[in-house]
Amino acid sequence: MRRFIWVVSLFFACSSDPQPKPWGYHRILLPKHQYQRYDNPNCPFTFEIPIYGQVLNEDNDSCYLDIDFPQFAARWHITTRDFRREQTDFFASYEDYRELVYKHTKKATEIKEEILRYPNGVGVFFELYGEVPTSAQFFFSDTTRYAMILTFYFNTATKNDSLKPIIDFMKEDLKHLIKSIVWR
Repeated sequence: MRRFIWVVSLFFACSSDPQPKPWGYHRILLPKHQYQRYDNPNCPFTFEIPIYGQVLNEDNDSCYLDIDFPQFAARWHITTRDFRREQTDFFASYEDYRELVYKHTKKATEIKEEILRYPNGVGVFFELYGEVPTSAQFFFSDTTRYAMILTFYFNTATKNDSLKPIIDFMKEDLKHLIKSIVWR
């Protein structure tokens, strides 16, 4: 009887190639999506940012700022373009920005563009895949005077496939920010 059990166990144990089990991944606890209004008098707009983000590097006489997410080692860098002051227009500014995004093609495996059309403006949301320093960026404008440009970076050497839950979580926050923009 023991010999029978041994033969049956050997048959089932060797039926497929052995696969190594992956090491355990870090547990990522994501907070609930909650927002607060950001209103800087130097900015030509207001918008909502996640409550777990910290505003840094506010420029006193313009609207350049960073929003830091220390629990994720992530940062959003926000830039504003004033078409009249720069003597340009929506289309030229967008093309300049698009060229910058596509400089990532050396390392990106894919770049997706999502056209954004909302009552508060239009723009493009860029999603970058692969081992690129930025996973998402957007260009959003009222089309007549201002544009908001946002780039999303991680301050870590961790591979993007391991950061995917955080990247997806932050992309939801980015899209909420876009929808919450109110131009002055």
